[in-house]
Amino acid sequence: MLSAIVGGSLQRPRLVILAALLLLLYGGLTVLRAKYDVFPEFVPAQASVQTEAPGLVADQVELLVTRPLEDVINGANGVASVRSESIQGLSVINITFNEGADPFRARQIVSEQLAQAAGRLPAGVSVPALTPLTSSTMDLLKIGFTSDRLDLIQLRDLIEWTVRPRLLAVPGVARANIFGGAPRRLEVRVRSADLLARNLSLADVAGAVRAATSVRGGGFIDTPNQRILVEPRGQAVTAAALAQAVVAPGAGLPVRLGDIADVVDAPAPQFGETLIMGKRGSLLTLSSQYGANTLEVTHAVEAALADLRPALTAQGVTIYPALHRPANFIETALRHIEIDLLIGAVLIMVILMIFLRSPRVAFVAFVSIPLSLLAAVIVLDALGQTINTMSLGGLAVALGVVIDDAVVGIENIVRRLRLAGPGTQAAKTVLDASIEVRAPIVYATFVLAATVAPILFLSGLQGAFFSPLAFSFLLATLASLVVALTVTPALALLLLQNTPLHEEPRLLTRLKDAHEGMLRRLCARPAIAVAATLMMGVVTIGSFFVFGAELLPAFRERHYVLALNGPPGASIDWMRNIGGHVTHDLLAIPGVATVEQQIGRAAAGEDTWPPNRSEFHVELGQVSGHQEEEILTRIRAVLDSYPGVQTEALTFLGDRIGESLSGETAAVAIGIYGPDLDVLDQVGSQVAAALSRVPGAADVQVKSPPAAPLVNVALDPVRLGLSGLSTTDAYDSIEATFQGQTVAQITDGQRIADVAIVTPREGPNEPETAGGLLVQGAASAAALSAVADVSSGEGRASILHDGGRRRQVVTANPTTSDVTGFVARARAEIARSVHLPPGVYLEYSGIAEGQAAASRQVLVNVAVAAVAVVALLLLAFGDGRAAALILSGAPFALAGGALGIALIGGVLSLGALVGFVTLFGIAARNAILLVSHADHLVEVEHAPWGIETVLRAARERVTPILMTALVTALGLLPLALGTGEAGREVQGPMAVVILGGLLTSTIMSLVLAPPLILAFRRKADPGQDVGQSRLAEA
Repeated sequence: MLSAIVGGSLQRPRLVILAALLLLLYGGLTVLRAKYDVFPEFVPAQASVQTEAPGLVADQVELLVTRPLEDVINGANGVASVRSESIQGLSVINITFNEGADPFRARQIVSEQLAQAAGRLPAGVSVPALTPLTSSTMDLLKIGFTSDRLDLIQLRDLIEWTVRPRLLAVPGVARANIFGGAPRRLEVRVRSADLLARNLSLADVAGAVRAATSVRGGGFIDTPNQRILVEPRGQAVTAAALAQAVVAPGAGLPVRLGDIADVVDAPAPQFGETLIMGKRGSLLTLSSQYGANTLEVTHAVEAALADLRPALTAQGVTIYPALHRPANFIETALRHIEIDLLIGAVLIMVILMIFLRSPRVAFVAFVSIPLSLLAAVIVLDALGQTINTMSLGGLAVALGVVIDDAVVGIENIVRRLRLAGPGTQAAKTVLDASIEVRAPIVYATFVLAATVAPILFLSGLQGAFFSPLAFSFLLATLASLVVALTVTPALALLLLQNTPLHEEPRLLTRLKDAHEGMLRRLCARPAIAVAATLMMGVVTIGSFFVFGAELLPAFRERHYVLALNGPPGASIDWMRNIGGHVTHDLLAIPGVATVEQQIGRAAAGEDTWPPNRSEFHVELGQVSGHQEEEILTRIRAVLDSYPGVQTEALTFLGDRIGESLSGETAAVAIGIYGPDLDVLDQVGSQVAAALSRVPGAADVQVKSPPAAPLVNVALDPVRLGLSGLSTTDAYDSIEATFQGQTVAQITDGQRIADVAIVTPREGPNEPETAGGLLVQGAASAAALSAVADVSSGEGRASILHDGGRRRQVVTANPTTSDVTGFVARARAEIARSVHLPPGVYLEYSGIAEGQAAASRQVLVNVAVAAVAVVALLLLAFGDGRAAALILSGAPFALAGGALGIALIGGVLSLGALVGFVTLFGIAARNAILLVSHADHLVEVEHAPWGIETVLRAARERVTPILMTALVTALGLLPLALGTGEAGREVQGPMAVVILGGLLTSTIMSLVLAPPLILAFRRKADPGQDVGQSRLAEA
């Protein structure tokens, strides 16, 4: 079959070259229009169910809203996990769908379940809203707006009704939330004395407001020729118009709202606030749709914002367009990898010229690289996958195999053409030379594919990250094999058949002579090779027990997310005040470009944050990876200088990855489960104390604070009745006094505003004065303390659930990169010092657990792959001795990778583990080619078995082995040198492992393998029949 493929290419070489040119052209166009992103979608599709429950405290929200909704969602098809948080006035349920499930179908099922449950919710609770489907990273752009000319209400109106609709209309934008500013509402501020004087209640005022702001249809008039619509207009849309609304008709003049209340435009009560560069303003946070191209959508949003900029600037608005722009990291990462690949390509061409000494020969070898890589890109694009740092990393790692395919083929063709001399049939020589090396390369490619398969079939977060890398690697490898079977022979025939070929460089000839002399001495003492191989195997295996482990390295995004949480019950004003000081200190750090603070939550935001929780987004300027670490140290010092608050510092991607693994943003999360919240709080405090004692612990926090200040109002129906009041009168008065009773909405053009009834309080705004609130009815009034027991106490700020189970969570961010080791020490300390009550248990989650799960899965997959590799080797060589020889060199090759890991810190990340798997495949490939070439000399060229044949096989493999190692090393060198920079965080350690392994695998292939082959492959007697290799038969 191989002969037919290569022979067909040689019969029509120009047609093959034309097809290759078309592939290059189409591949180039594909690269220009492909979708680019920093990472693939690394978490399954997710959605949130948000349900507003005005006035309800966390305990009531949990019981009346969250639990009924969880019951129906947990049983929905396609749902993998359900986590929730219940806070004052809001229930948020976060749903993660199964891997591979159709997210749109799963959302439809959840929507149907919610529709059934909505009717069972208490009156006054809003309809559960399923938030839009967003991407893994979620954030698309954070844009800040401040103004010295507009007040906060005017600024919020401008952003909400002009900017937000325009940006939300950009394709790929899923959600646009607004923090800060002051949402406009019409307030009907009732004057209690005037209300009582006219024997009116708040219910009468509410009825009048609803009537005045209602909108009704008028129907139509049918004439003989047309239908004419009737549009009645009577809605009061301004404060002045609403003040004229009639509350009650009188004997003389009717009572209007203006007679008993002041109707004004006012800011609505806030759930959150924002500071932008230390100034109050409005923050627009945009989220991207699931599967959207981050770069394309970002550029489209920026173009739309540029259209709005002149109008905004004319009104005195200052725009901060990139307070957080994830596209920056994508562009930087892709640019770094593109530069690395370009530099690698130049270095590869230089090495090819040095070794091959002919521009034509070097061109034939080099052209296979872009052909193979572009073919892989075409397939990725056709399958709808993005071109991201992981798939590009797979292409970079595939360089070694692609180059080896090209070098092995062209070097053998050149050597055979040189030996054949002029006057021979070039096509026959090229065919024979190609077939001689292609049969073992086909088997070696299959072995390599089996080796990489464990990565391809990873699941979860690690699978989402590394499967694209393995997939692009395999695509490039298979494409390289096809190019080597078709394009390389065709080009060699056209370009080399009448071209004088240079002899090998003298330096290379002398190197081969010295190499042969050394091998003669080693072949006489094979025990040295055996001992060296065994020793390096022991060292390699032992090193894996010494190294630390991490799932993913820290990403150099030039952006940090800082959490700063005040004491439970802290107000927005208090948080804004401390946030201003923190912002000032952060901006004083060299390298910090912008700082914005988000306090609490947006009205329809995805976070369930009370006012005491805030988040800073710190954008850095153009700094190196080392400078980022220094800036982070200074940021932590700033946060530590503020006592009485809990703080945390993360990268944005670290925040999202941690949240996808455990529902929490921290690297380590310990879930505490049990039925009693008070007991969970006690255990949570003990776990936090134990965790703080573990060396390397930082940002230790208890997620759900145990208590928040609360005013308890226990209404007494008897006292209410004696005072001529009802429970409804009390509820209306309490709501109108403390948050305003929203009773209607008005529409003014495109703008919508709530209308609320407010009873202004007299005296200081303190909990102790709550009992003096005046409860008003239609004909009577009484102080709240006269009809209820009013007391101050504590209540829950939030209640967490996971899978319907109550939980408390303790989180931490280790300062060490060995997260797995940190968690092991934390487990031991917690087991020693924390005694769990009956019914309470712990679950560890986060990055460390993800690393452990990934490692277990890789080990299982590797075991299966090992069986497949052995089977392929037995099929290729026909006996187990050859398979054992090939596999024996793997530990020696891996030793170089272990040395590389030791040099960069001794921490084994999943990226480095991928490097080891790839290195094993490359080492096995080299061994297969060497063993198969020795077999070829005996079985095809009838050379006698013995030291001379083995030395000849080794000598003829020196050039391709050295060329492949050098070219691969130089191709990956830029990636390795850039370890720790943006875009190289994963690929850098992987390249370091492969570089180190190339050094030792080259030593293994050229120095130790030949003596081992001579000693164990065949007996010294050349007449002994040891069976024929399948490779010779090919």
